[in-house]
Amino acid sequence: MFNLKTWKDGEHITQRYMKKEGYKIVYTNFSVAGTELDVVAVYPKNLQIKKLKKELKEKLKVEDNKKKQEVLKKSYENIIKTTSDLLVITEVKARSTDEFGKGFDAMDLKKRAHLIRGAKALKQDKRFEGMQVRFDVASVDGGKLEYIENAI
Repeated sequence: MFNLKTWKDGEHITQRYMKKEGYKIVYTNFSVAGTELDVVAVYPKNLQIKKLKKELKEKLKVEDNKKKQEVLKKSYENIIKTTSDLLVITEVKARSTDEFGKGFDAMDLKKRAHLIRGAKALKQDKRFEGMQVRFDVASVDGGKLEYIENAI
């Protein structure tokens, strides 16, 4: 059964999380190409680079092989060189209980196809020209958020 309050709460929880992580929210509940995109945001290049550098630092802490450290550094340098602002489309699935499964259980091939169609239409906007697209899924179950990047 559809519960408007649960759905709205799930979207607000997701948006708060995304803003806290530095995403710039562009649209919410945006209708395009016959589908609705729950949250459309831009993840800035500088924040991605900061995250990548932190990730590299953690990997280098536990790696004692000097050659592997050099390879890791080069790999991250190459990734950082090609990093640009990222268009992120987040599908929000919210449930008040898990009686009918988790929010993630509602992601199916049909929903994925809708998101991809919406992203293609959205990419025609000059503001998003040249940006890579990432699809994330937020599952809010009983008020608890689980956010998965690159989910589709």
